[in-house]
Amino acid sequence: MLGWFIEFFRSSYHVLYIATFLVAAFLFVSGLDDIFIDLYYWLHYLLNRKKFIRYAYESPQKLHEVPEKPIAIFIPAWREHDVIDKMLVNACRTIQYRNYDIFVGVYPNDPETTMKVEEVGKLFPNIHAVISANDGPTTKADNLNQIHAGMLRWENRAGVRYDIIVMHDAEDVIHPMSLKIQNYLIPDHDMVQMPVFPLHMSHFNLVHWSYADEFAEYHTKDLHVRQLFSGFVPSAGVGTAFNRWLIEFVGTSFARNIFRSKSLTEDYDLAMRLALGRANLLFVYKPFGINCATRSFFPETMAASIRQKSRWVTGICLQSWKLLGWKGDAKFRFVLYRDRKAVMTNVINFFAYLVIGYFIAYEAIRFGFATSSQLPPIVVKGTMLFDLVVLDSSLMLWRILHRFIQFQRHRQGAVHVL
Repeated sequence: MLGWFIEFFRSSYHVLYIATFLVAAFLFVSGLDDIFIDLYYWLHYLLNRKKFIRYAYESPQKLHEVPEKPIAIFIPAWREHDVIDKMLVNACRTIQYRNYDIFVGVYPNDPETTMKVEEVGKLFPNIHAVISANDGPTTKADNLNQIHAGMLRWENRAGVRYDIIVMHDAEDVIHPMSLKIQNYLIPDHDMVQMPVFPLHMSHFNLVHWSYADEFAEYHTKDLHVRQLFSGFVPSAGVGTAFNRWLIEFVGTSFARNIFRSKSLTEDYDLAMRLALGRANLLFVYKPFGINCATRSFFPETMAASIRQKSRWVTGICLQSWKLLGWKGDAKFRFVLYRDRKAVMTNVINFFAYLVIGYFIAYEAIRFGFATSSQLPPIVVKGTMLFDLVVLDSSLMLWRILHRFIQFQRHRQGAVHVL
C-alpha cells in the first residue's frame, strides 16, 4: 500500500508543481492591489489626516445649529417578528432627533411581523407599516420600492415632504446621533455612509466573528481610500442616508422604481449609479468626534453566511458588470476591478485549498516514508516558485497583521453595544 502511495505521488509530481506555481502566482498578483490600498491609506492618514478623514475634527456643536430636515427611515422586513419590535422601540427611545418617521416594509403573508410593527406603531405614531402589494419573500429592492410608494402615500395624506431617506435593517442598532449627523451632511453630500460593525457575541461564534476583522478593515480604511481615490463609496445597505430628491431623479419610471427590483445588491447598484452621475458620495468615520456607527448581527451559521456572500458576489460582480459594464475613468475602473475580482479569487481560493491539502499529503509521505530520490521536493530554494511562496507568505502575514491593527484601533467601536 505504501509503495502505491509513493508511486501515485511521484507520477503526479509535475501536475502538483504546476498547480502550486499557478496558485502562488495568482495569489501574488491578487495581493498587489491590497498593498496599494494599504500604502495609500497610511500615507494619507499620516500626512494629511484632516482632509483624508473628513469631519472627524469638527465641533459637535455644529450639529445642533442646523434645522432638522424631515427624514424617512426605510426598514424592509420579512419574517422579522422576533426582533423588529425590539429594534423599533430601541430606535424610538434612543434616537436624538425629532423630525423623522420609520416606514417598515412588511408582506401580506407575514402577519406576525406586521402585527409586531403595528403594535409598536400604537406606542410611537411615527412608525408606519407598509404592506407590500406582493407576497414575500421578494428581493430587498422590491420591498424598498414598496416602502417608497408607501412613503409617497403618507406624504400626500400628512402633507409632509421628506428630504432624506435612510436605510436600515430589522436587526440594526441605530446610533442616537446618526440622524443629526446625516441631517448636517445632506444635501451638501448626496449620499452619506456610516460604518457598520458587528454586535458583540460569544467569541465561540466563529461564523459571526469572521465578519468582524473584515468589516473593521473595510469600514475604517478601504472606504476612506475609495472616496478620495475614485469618488465611489458603495452603500452598505444600512447606515446609508440619501438625498431623497437626487435618488428619485436617478430612479427610473418617474421615481416609481428607484431600486432595480431584480437586483440582489440594490444598495451597491444605486450607489454606483450615483457615482457614475457625479454625485457627491461621502463615507464618515467618527464624525464630529462621535463614535457613530450602525451595530448589527451578522450571520451565525455557515449556510446563512454562504447565502449572503453568494448574493453579494452575484449582485456586485455579475449583475453590476452586466448592467453597467466597465464605465468611468481608470481610477473608477480600478475599484470596480477590486469589487469584481471576487469572481475569480473565490474560485482560485477554493482550488488553492485543494492544492494545499494535496501538498501537505505529498510532503507527509515524502518526509515520513520516502527518500528524497523517490519524491523530490516541490518548493526548492533558489527557484521562482520558492520566491513566490515567500512573497505570498509575507503578504498573508501582512494582511493578518494589518487587520489585527485595524481591529484593535477601532475595537471599541466595532464590538460594543451602545
